[in-house]
Amino acid sequence: MPPARHARMVEPRRGRTPLSCVGSAFNEQSGKRTMKHVILSFGIIFLGIGVIGVTTAVAQDGKVSAPFKYEGYSNDRYKTHSTRSTYVPLADGEKLAVDLFIPQDGPSNGPFPVILMYTPYCRSNVDPGTGEINDLGQSERGRFFLPHGYAMVAADMRGTGASTGWLQDFMPKLADDGKELVDWIAKQPWCDGNVGMMGDSYLGWSQLATASRRPTALKCIAPGVIPLDGFTGEVAPGGVFLQGFFEMFSSYMDVILHNRYFPKRGIRPTKPAVDEDGDGEWADEVPVDQDGSGDFLDDGFPPKYRDGNPRKHLYYKATLDHHKGNYNYMKWASKVHFADVKSPLGYTMYDMSPSGFVPGTMASRIPILNIGGWFDGFSRGTTELFATMRATNPSKMLMPPSYHDFNTGPFWAHFGYDKSKVLRMSLTEHLRFFDRYLKGIPNGYDQEPPILMYVMNGEGWRFENEWPLAREKKVTYFMDSGHRLASNMGADGADEYKVDFTHDSSYGSNDGNRWKGIGMVSPDSLPSRTDKNQQCLVYTSVPMSEDMEVTGHPIMRLWVSSTEDDGDFFVFLEDVNESGESVLVTEGGLRAGFHGLRDNDRMIQAGSERIEVLPELPWHGYEQADLADAPFANNAVVELVIDFAPTSWVFKKGHQIRVSIACADYPTFVLNSKLSPDNNPKAENNLAPTITVHRSAEYPSSLELPWIPTKKRTQEKSE
Repeated sequence: MPPARHARMVEPRRGRTPLSCVGSAFNEQSGKRTMKHVILSFGIIFLGIGVIGVTTAVAQDGKVSAPFKYEGYSNDRYKTHSTRSTYVPLADGEKLAVDLFIPQDGPSNGPFPVILMYTPYCRSNVDPGTGEINDLGQSERGRFFLPHGYAMVAADMRGTGASTGWLQDFMPKLADDGKELVDWIAKQPWCDGNVGMMGDSYLGWSQLATASRRPTALKCIAPGVIPLDGFTGEVAPGGVFLQGFFEMFSSYMDVILHNRYFPKRGIRPTKPAVDEDGDGEWADEVPVDQDGSGDFLDDGFPPKYRDGNPRKHLYYKATLDHHKGNYNYMKWASKVHFADVKSPLGYTMYDMSPSGFVPGTMASRIPILNIGGWFDGFSRGTTELFATMRATNPSKMLMPPSYHDFNTGPFWAHFGYDKSKVLRMSLTEHLRFFDRYLKGIPNGYDQEPPILMYVMNGEGWRFENEWPLAREKKVTYFMDSGHRLASNMGADGADEYKVDFTHDSSYGSNDGNRWKGIGMVSPDSLPSRTDKNQQCLVYTSVPMSEDMEVTGHPIMRLWVSSTEDDGDFFVFLEDVNESGESVLVTEGGLRAGFHGLRDNDRMIQAGSERIEVLPELPWHGYEQADLADAPFANNAVVELVIDFAPTSWVFKKGHQIRVSIACADYPTFVLNSKLSPDNNPKAENNLAPTITVHRSAEYPSSLELPWIPTKKRTQEKSE
């Protein structure tokens, strides 16, 4: 039964029964009442990662293969590794800069399976002042995989790092380059013909792009934190331009693509690919910044070098290619107001999004480990990529309580983890995946249920068989008088809200949030909305009579009118504790002009590939023809169907469910240009409308939650 008195329940479609799984140890926190203490009262703290009830977790002959526990299958027996940098020639004459790391001093001299990281973010860097080098071999990833007998390759995309050529972000040509790169790796004497890829965000995109070209040696990929649809996933979630991310991203890329050097800010140029003077030093291959601007390009040609030795200026010329040819992502993306608008090179978002590479990746049938995070901006994409491609590709999904990287955000500490050890958990799962599909080790990984997810405030890590969960039941709450969420529809009524353009969903001392997290600014404390709700229209349930697990995609249906003819809407699902403090659970948004619903299969090449996109979620098209220019004109009452980012959260007994509604989220999102022409929340010429949320049988504004009925599970305390 769902928590008493709370909501109407709807039976879901039939599905397979999930296999349960993860035991955990719990501990309640007490002590001084700080903000941390207040937030801790939102749930019991998970301290263990013990896994039980998993028949494929092998424990024999000293071998163990289970989530985050892996022993005896792939031992770290290589003590050292070699490092080499070089160029990989491409068919069109450009060259990709690569670092090669080959295991040494172990039981074999190779060849080895290879893990490739294909990046626009500088494969390695060098400090021209000290000569210090940071590369993949020195990273925690390198120190983990190289001893286990994996060669590793880090490669700069064309137009980035030390590679030649120019770049428009996400152009399909990068996929072709990726195939050529994998083909080159497979021909090297230190490669055994098996290549896998890993990496997050842009490096996740590069994996799908490369896989879509089906290089023979590419046997598996592990893309982390990427959307399916690039337009609503990154450029304009809900149709509203994501200016906060783009400002950070474009500023960062402008610095690193020009190989600038700002030592006080920790910004270093990419390590060159060729030691032109052959002296074994890399710092002297970077031209001297003669005027101290941080940019050696503005000193003119020919460049000068610290040692005065003659060179062919390979590094300088590659960097000059970037300067002359690269397109600034924010400048062109800010003009892409629709999914079918073309970029400077003539591509639409259908061509450049991960969705554009899904057909080819599905045709490849290679195994995929999809890695997301409940508070990542691309979490919907993680679930869509998994659910859509699992019919053709052996697929896994790993969902931790993180932001835009496995070990980011405040929830790890909140749930009792030592964040310094969290990355090792992720690497262990990667190792089990790569051992199975690159080395062919029968470690049972492929026999486990495909989903490993963290149930926040609940039992912690748990296996599931499908997404959405087959046993979910829809629970509906209606907006009611007194700003209540009610189990039954109340008397006809309406609630007004004066739009506040200064509402800002940033949290913590660093003003981070889900969307800024894409630019690696995750909040440094839990996302409290207690004060922010003063700027919103709020509806709150009665206290829970028992714990209630919500796992899946919540959906808001708002029937709205406005005193202005357009508007943007941002909705927040929150957990309110007994003291009245409210913490964010998940969120969503929509520009009212995109209120019409469309077939979500159109996310992939406008539907031309006839691939069924799963799960079935509200989709608003986002093409030019889908935008209603004045949705609220003539006092129209419009239904807005808004899906929240997926979540898995337990509302504890005595807590309340809350939804808050805002019509601005500045500066994370741009303000609606019709209402704030200057994109300034305090401008005198702003038109701040009053919106009305209608609630009646004709206009049933409501919140739908995917409730997971409680199952009794055996739990054991992990050691």
